[in-house]
Amino acid sequence: MTTPIALVTGANTGIGFEIARGLLERGMTVVLGCRDLKRGEVARAELAKAGKGEAVLMQVDLANLNRLRNFVSKFLERFERLDLLVHNAGIWPRTRRKTEDGFELTLGVNHLGPFFLTDALLPLMKKSAPSRIVVVTSSMHTEAEFDFEDPQFKVRQHHGGTAYAQSKLANVLFTRGLARRLEAKGAGVTVNAVHPGVVNTGLRREAPPNARAPKNLLSPREGAVGPLQLALSADLAKLSGRYFEGTEQKTPSPAALDVAAQDRLWALSRTLLKLPPE
Repeated sequence: MTTPIALVTGANTGIGFEIARGLLERGMTVVLGCRDLKRGEVARAELAKAGKGEAVLMQVDLANLNRLRNFVSKFLERFERLDLLVHNAGIWPRTRRKTEDGFELTLGVNHLGPFFLTDALLPLMKKSAPSRIVVVTSSMHTEAEFDFEDPQFKVRQHHGGTAYAQSKLANVLFTRGLARRLEAKGAGVTVNAVHPGVVNTGLRREAPPNARAPKNLLSPREGAVGPLQLALSADLAKLSGRYFEGTEQKTPSPAALDVAAQDRLWALSRTLLKLPPE
């Protein structure tokens, strides 16, 4: 049998590290998509002990489209299939900063980078079907409305929590919009979003003080349970366009269910990323 290939972004720490560990324990080849290769190598060495699978380190920098293009080129040269893509990497900066391409950093890393990466790898995932995409999001999406007039805080005052919540809403809008498109084409690729819980990870470093250390934080290993279920469960193999909190399917916010908003964000993302229209 062919060994399944998985790509996990942000795999050097936190939930991503534990997702990678869980996949390796099941014998998969897991590409650790990490921005910092030195930290990634430390993680790879540790994960190499995890199980039957092979851990492969590659640089994935969601804040730099040129580096993403370089990654995709190298990935396609090395691998002939992609069975699982886990969008785990994310940030929560307090202040307005920019990516290398000039995007507001939170939206750039949490949504636009994953959108670009998915678009680039989707042809391979279709060839590898049945395959799965798992998008790690947050229940904070329920607190957001996507501001299409000023999505990058060029006019309105930037607030870290608002920008983060908006980017997490973008994750769910993207998930549902992509699921509709894949299903319409019979692509054999599913995509689902999951809030892993409130987990004690490095994501909270720049979070506001009142959000940095709430009570009852989950461990990264506990936070990985929901994403791993979506990645591996045979019972969920054909499920697509859904939102989970941990291991339970939930109804996302009304804003996330808005089909017009899903399509508007889809078009906006392709325009910002200078991708050809469909």
